[in-house]
Amino acid sequence: MVSPEVPEQSDGRWLLTLSGSGRHLPASHPPTIAMAREVLGPAAVDWAVDVGHEMASTIIAEMPVLSGGEEAFETVRMGTESSTLHSMLMLVSEVPTTSVVPAEALEGDRDFVRRKIPLDQVLHGIRLGHSMMARALLEAASTVVDEPLRTVEMKRTSELLFRFMDDFASGMAAEYLTEHDRWVTSAAAERAELVRTILDGHIVSSPSASGTLGYPLDRHHLALVVWRDPGSVETPSDLQRVAARLLEGSGCSASLVVPFGASSVWVWSSWRSRDVERPALVSPDDVPGVRVAVGAMATGVDGFRQSHHEAAEAAELVRSSARVPDAVTWYADVELAVLLSRDLTLARAFVARELGPLAANTKSAAELRETVAAYLACDRSLARSAEILHVARNTVAYRVKKVEQETGRDLRVRRLELECALRLADGPGGVLDS
Repeated sequence: MVSPEVPEQSDGRWLLTLSGSGRHLPASHPPTIAMAREVLGPAAVDWAVDVGHEMASTIIAEMPVLSGGEEAFETVRMGTESSTLHSMLMLVSEVPTTSVVPAEALEGDRDFVRRKIPLDQVLHGIRLGHSMMARALLEAASTVVDEPLRTVEMKRTSELLFRFMDDFASGMAAEYLTEHDRWVTSAAAERAELVRTILDGHIVSSPSASGTLGYPLDRHHLALVVWRDPGSVETPSDLQRVAARLLEGSGCSASLVVPFGASSVWVWSSWRSRDVERPALVSPDDVPGVRVAVGAMATGVDGFRQSHHEAAEAAELVRSSARVPDAVTWYADVELAVLLSRDLTLARAFVARELGPLAANTKSAAELRETVAAYLACDRSLARSAEILHVARNTVAYRVKKVEQETGRDLRVRRLELECALRLADGPGGVLDS
């Protein structure tokens, strides 16, 4: 949407009148967002964030080679959003840009190298994204700028964007080739390739693979995925330090950390014995925006693979949720939600159908859901439910009766479905829209 006020200058100032939905958190680095907000204003930045999100969604949909869950999507979005902001800053007069290619886009470029995405596919994605960005900016100019300035501004915008896109593609190609040469000769590339081979299910020699990784594959493993929220300042190196802290005092005998993408790392820790199923981890509560998903402990090469798969599924659930997650999520705590929410649209429809008015995203509905969940977990014992909820027994009885009246259902009927719907609604990674 746009503001009705239109500036008179023929110098790109019309961009300051744009405004977005505010639905999406920025994916770009905080310094980028701070500078853009200072120059363009918060509303115009929201517009750029919306455009970047739409660009990333379209690119991923049309180019499956770039897909790979929320992590891959956020990597692409970081590039599309920062490029849109970069272009807008360039179009506003007297605003210098420090580099043709934003740092966020370069991070994505390096990730493409490590994921073995061919350069021609990367360049195709760049061309697709830039055509969408140019169209969005030109359509905005045609809407907010009156004649006779409209024609002048659209011509100026088109020329500057063409030059920017040409330089941007050249810069990305050069960085890709440099990173490719650096990466393929590194020990990190050899380890990352071997880890992917194991995760893909290929048979490997455990002693030989353990030697290459510097990590014993014949022990008991606990896998973690550590990532940063969109817009957080932590780098992969910072996340590796967080991973090391997580395992302090856990009792593990060895650990392996493999960077994945621009904003996450994969971690494995091993134990000689399996005395503890859920080791104590140091929660990264003091590092805002960092999240951790943890698989279940498992044994050997198969366990190395299985625990990671569980951690990755838990991370995907949390990252796709509209809710603010806890710092650490254990797969065991969200396993049911993972299994039930493979199709998010169907999962939400199931929750709405089973819970009826209780599916409302309100404080009172959440309170009733919590009460019913405790009541069913305690095998419909009012006394035990009241103890768990720290309320009076009569309060539980009142709420249960209210639920039955509002939903028109007997809580003894379709109890399994009801409990599953409650877990999907309010567990970690709950599927209700915020």
